[in-house]
Amino acid sequence: MNKQKIIKSSRSYAATLAAGEVSSLRIKEDESTVIRVYENGRIGIAGRIGGGDDGALEAQAEAALSQNIPYPDGMASGGERKIDLRGGMIPEEDFLGAVKHFAARLKERFPGFIFSDKFIMSDVSSSYRDSAGTDLSYADNAVQITFMIKEAGSANIFDLDYCAERRFFDEDAAVEDIAKLLDVYSVKLPMPEEKLPVIINTGITRYLLSHIVAEVYSSGASLFSGKLGKKLFDKKVNMLMDCTPGKNILVPFFDCEGVTLADDKFYFVKEGKLCGLATYRRSAQSLGLPLSGNGYADFDAVPQCGNFSGIELSSGGGKLSEVFRGRAIYIAEISGGDMTPDGKFATPVMLAYLYDNGKLAGTLPEFGISANIYDFLGKDLIAIAKNDIFSYKEEDVIVAGFNIDKK
Repeated sequence: MNKQKIIKSSRSYAATLAAGEVSSLRIKEDESTVIRVYENGRIGIAGRIGGGDDGALEAQAEAALSQNIPYPDGMASGGERKIDLRGGMIPEEDFLGAVKHFAARLKERFPGFIFSDKFIMSDVSSSYRDSAGTDLSYADNAVQITFMIKEAGSANIFDLDYCAERRFFDEDAAVEDIAKLLDVYSVKLPMPEEKLPVIINTGITRYLLSHIVAEVYSSGASLFSGKLGKKLFDKKVNMLMDCTPGKNILVPFFDCEGVTLADDKFYFVKEGKLCGLATYRRSAQSLGLPLSGNGYADFDAVPQCGNFSGIELSSGGGKLSEVFRGRAIYIAEISGGDMTPDGKFATPVMLAYLYDNGKLAGTLPEFGISANIYDFLGKDLIAIAKNDIFSYKEEDVIVAGFNIDKK
């Protein structure tokens, strides 16, 4: 009988802002332990919240084998690796004071706007051990700013947001970032007559995630079914799981089944070619595919494909101001959006700015954008780059041609 033990723990401080003032502070600590056992092609699982007796938990997992849930043996490689990236956080005793100071500074600097939502400081750790001798652990911390911003007198629930996640807090840099959005917010510009490229966060490619799942692909329900090994996009496009320690915040280098990746990377698309599919142990075994590190499990549930926290779209680096010069439409807020089975993406745009040689020049009227994904990641792609409009917030953006649907 083979066994796995997964422990996750976290401690977070969350300050809530309402009408620009700190209205509450929540301190939360969590710890969970899950034990999985494997025998004769079956899996048994038991979990608990908080401390307790591992022997009793293991006995519950063994008893759960009687449910006859089929699953391949889930042992990892037997290696040992420990990564701890924690450091640079606000001292816990200073957290509330730091947030209050930040809120007061925003209120003074931007009197025409109201800030709400959360400022969170988190410390997390996870570990994986199994009977093959595998011993993996990861610890990290983060400051997460998720501010909803409303113009005073606006009838909207919010008008724009500012979100940033870093391993440290730099108040000056965050205020400077927000100023780049708000100092020109009241500069209302007409929609440009000429067709300009669009700059948009690479997060819109989340609509592709289900299409690279191996089970979806093999069923024929994927947009890409039958295209493995074929060129889909421009050669600048890479889509990969990148679990390199330190590259992405709060992203362990192993998944819930202890799967680690060669060089901490797995490519789904490399230089425009579809070269891999998202798997976990059961789908990799049943479909004869490599493991991609996408195993995910809700607490004491059976693993499935669903861990995409380390996924990114990239073209090998480069800053926005370096790879693109000129004017473009910078998308700040979209509302909804969807992609059709043939790959056409469309979304209303709540807020956009005119981008002019590295700076935001003013806001544009509301409109919509649309394009086929094969086009905006293919013939109409200009660049994928690091957004250096901001100095504290980190994100990647796509610069490409889209159809502008004026209202």
